[in-house]
Amino acid sequence: MHFFSLSFALLPLTSRATNVVLSNDDGWAEINIRTFYNTLTAAGDSVVLSAPAENESGTGSSDAPATPLTEPCEYNSCPTGSPAEGNNASNTRLNYVNSYPVTSMRYGIQTLSPKFFGGAPDIAVSGFNVG
Repeated sequence: MHFFSLSFALLPLTSRATNVVLSNDDGWAEINIRTFYNTLTAAGDSVVLSAPAENESGTGSSDAPATPLTEPCEYNSCPTGSPAEGNNASNTRLNYVNSYPVTSMRYGIQTLSPKFFGGAPDIAVSGFNVG
């Protein structure tokens, strides 16, 4: 019984947050990805969101360099003229990339992950999908 109690007491010392890069194809401001972000964060994971500025459903494996915005982001979440990549002013872990989902995920893994995690993420997740 003492071994079990000691093992249980030491468990928090051996576990750590999972470093997650989160993306989707529906856009960075979509409620499902924000809810998923909040759920993972509340569970103790270290999460950075990197998703398209706009809904890019149906673009498959398309990939292109991000460009400055010529129109507002999804739900007017960032204004026309915003840079190619940006973040929520109140939470720098919520990021948009004005390009395709593949480009957004790569930006999260190659640029944001080293910044927030000090290296590669433990896992990269795409979803939930609207529809």
